[in-house]
Amino acid sequence: MMVGSSIFFSFCQHVYGGYPSSSRHRWSCVCVNILDIMNIRRASSFTASALFVSSILITSLQRHSDACYLLPHRRNVRQDGRSLTRKSFFTTVMPSLLMPLVYQNAHSADDLSTTKEAAQYIKKYANQHFLRSVIESDYNFLYRGLSPDANKQLVDENSCGLVIKDEPFDLLDNETYGSTAAASYFQSLEVQMNANGLSIKPSNSHMGTTCPLEAAKWGTAVSIWPIGEQLNSVQFAWMEEGGLFWPTPTSKSSKPRTIAHSDGTHKTDHKRLSDALRGDAWEIMFRADNGFLAVPATFDDKLKQILRQKQRESFVTHHYH
Repeated sequence: MMVGSSIFFSFCQHVYGGYPSSSRHRWSCVCVNILDIMNIRRASSFTASALFVSSILITSLQRHSDACYLLPHRRNVRQDGRSLTRKSFFTTVMPSLLMPLVYQNAHSADDLSTTKEAAQYIKKYANQHFLRSVIESDYNFLYRGLSPDANKQLVDENSCGLVIKDEPFDLLDNETYGSTAAASYFQSLEVQMNANGLSIKPSNSHMGTTCPLEAAKWGTAVSIWPIGEQLNSVQFAWMEEGGLFWPTPTSKSSKPRTIAHSDGTHKTDHKRLSDALRGDAWEIMFRADNGFLAVPATFDDKLKQILRQKQRESFVTHHYH
């Protein structure tokens, strides 16, 4: 392993005149270029030698990088010290030498090597009800913590975004919040939402937040962009008074909490969801049957700039042509 690591860094010295910096582009490009040379970056099957060499590169990346631009802002623990977990999409744990470099439930969305391409994908494929609500909120995004497996693929692909499909629904699991009380609460919420005739519920949805720092407690903070326009395939729910689903407020008010809902079928849906997106660290449950695009929050400023420009261009096109 030490020999492989030395060869890798000798190559970096030859190309860059020194060890790779913590700059995400220079660091990622070195790894990606070598993988391209070996023709294993996107291969569906791997030879033992290719896997061995790739494991050397990834190990070198992990050992020598000063800082990874996709690491969470905070440790994944709650205030009481118990772990927060985002389930891995792999059902079994395999040795790193045999682990494929391709994340099974995440897919590169065309070529998303730049923020501009991510913005183009959003304009073309993101749910229009959600996109309109984001625009009306003055571009306040909805965030989620990315799993380690998906984060790894972002680095391996040197990509600005991933389309994540078939992510396990974990709100009813004891392990998610490390609490049987939390799982019981979401189970009662499931019953309540069913009784209210809502097709969005904990068993078919994920939890998002309007605050990237809160999302980073669960993993790499990413903005999420549900995909598709099919009826009921993209929906949102939040507490009418705002705040978190869990833990529940500690006040002893007897007033029941009201669940707000938006699916784009009513005239006021855009306004109500845009108001929720403006909330201060509000949690918003989202259903995305066709998956969602995840874009690292580190690209927020650039992404907002491009989306605003595209919106202005769209306005000019529709009103003057």
